[in-house]
Amino acid sequence: MNRNSNVYTVIYAALLCALVAVLLTVAAVGLAPQQKANSDNEKKQQILSSISSVLGKEVTFENAAQIWDELDMDNNMSVVNVKGDEVAGVNAFDIVAKQQFKAGVVKDDANLPLFIANVNGKPYYIMCLYGAGLWDAVWGYISVESDGSTIAGASFDHASETAGLGAKIKDDPSFAAAFVGKHVFQNGQFAPVQVLKQGKTAANGADQVDAITGATKTSDCVSLIINNSLTGYKAALEKIGTLSNMVQDCVADSTACDSIQNVEPVIAE
Repeated sequence: MNRNSNVYTVIYAALLCALVAVLLTVAAVGLAPQQKANSDNEKKQQILSSISSVLGKEVTFENAAQIWDELDMDNNMSVVNVKGDEVAGVNAFDIVAKQQFKAGVVKDDANLPLFIANVNGKPYYIMCLYGAGLWDAVWGYISVESDGSTIAGASFDHASETAGLGAKIKDDPSFAAAFVGKHVFQNGQFAPVQVLKQGKTAANGADQVDAITGATKTSDCVSLIINNSLTGYKAALEKIGTLSNMVQDCVADSTACDSIQNVEPVIAE
């Protein structure tokens, strides 16, 4: 065949494109397991970062898998619905948070992941957060102590918040650290911590965290995301808090222990 002919050029280009396509497909298939492993490890890092203050150390991409295994997290997770009931047959880790929300609000039929980290003999309940930031999606995790209200920590990530401003929700450790010790309930009423500009006070008496300077809009979005996301977990948190109070009563008075058996657990044994 004449190498200078148009036919030869077309055939050569077609064969070359086919070869490149095959090589790219083989590479994609070969890399898929590693990409999945990296994605899973990043998710573990984000989940565990919400209890870094409890762990007493930073959770990194490098140590996340080890900490996850040490806490036996694969066997300490559940899925709950908006009524606070456990949902059977659904893997909490595989849940895509975005799919459980519509217009920033938890769907009525949402399956919400609930991770339980037992650290130094105490359980910490980790919940997902998701919603719209200033420019794109913002997500994260927030943990509470066994009373279902006291916040043990939080972690945040985003798709495209402004670098040096809104992006500080992820990049500035002091922002997430400020949530430690705040609350989801106030005097028994649902009033999650809010992110407010200095000098402002929450109308419902909620605890507050200072907004990021120069990123008021992103801070407002985070505040709304926390409220909307935790609304979906409200019933589950109330159950957790009720059980915690009963346990304390039982410790103080053994005659109160029988009532614990009548409480449906959020997490199946």
